[in-house]
Amino acid sequence: MTTARTAPPLPQPQRPAEAAHAVARAAARAWTGPMTPEAHARAVSQLHSVLRDLGIASRGLAAWSASTPADIPAPGFPVHIRAGSAALLEAWQHLDGVLAAEGIPPSGDPGDPGAALCRAARDAILAWRQPSGTAADRHDTTRQLITATVTITAAVTDLADSAPRQLAISLQAAVGSLADAIACLTAAIHCDEDAARPGRLDGRQ
Repeated sequence: MTTARTAPPLPQPQRPAEAAHAVARAAARAWTGPMTPEAHARAVSQLHSVLRDLGIASRGLAAWSASTPADIPAPGFPVHIRAGSAALLEAWQHLDGVLAAEGIPPSGDPGDPGAALCRAARDAILAWRQPSGTAADRHDTTRQLITATVTITAAVTDLADSAPRQLAISLQAAVGSLADAIACLTAAIHCDEDAARPGRLDGRQ
């Protein structure tokens, strides 16, 4: 007589802020120092994956579920978050076609710091799918995403400096989209914090 096998339970996703911290930490360690041509190509491929996953993951933050009525996001928060997510996906799209044209293979997730960022960005998709918590959790998550995006932008700029012409053009275009994403995410934080200030709940100064 055989017994049915049951699959092991799936691991619980990280809390939204924990996932954001992991992305920011991994971004600070990725793609640093001099690179060989092979490492440069691997970094560009990893960057392509990271931008896609962060763009997808960040869309979930727009549907943040508040812990209490006092923690409900300002109406402008999801608007700015969705715009930031669109800008991240636009940065990814700048690289989408040129990777094939340049013959850059998939990264294969090798065991290096860039691969750790790929994993952290992928984990954020699940962690931010149904995000909930206090306003402080929401702000911490968004700030860490901003920190990671700023760090990634600096890395993209460095990669563009040593890339072939067509790839460099695409990387520079991605930098512009990342700047838009940072601006949108920053606006999301500002409007949310402004709405929570005493005397501002009714929209008056």
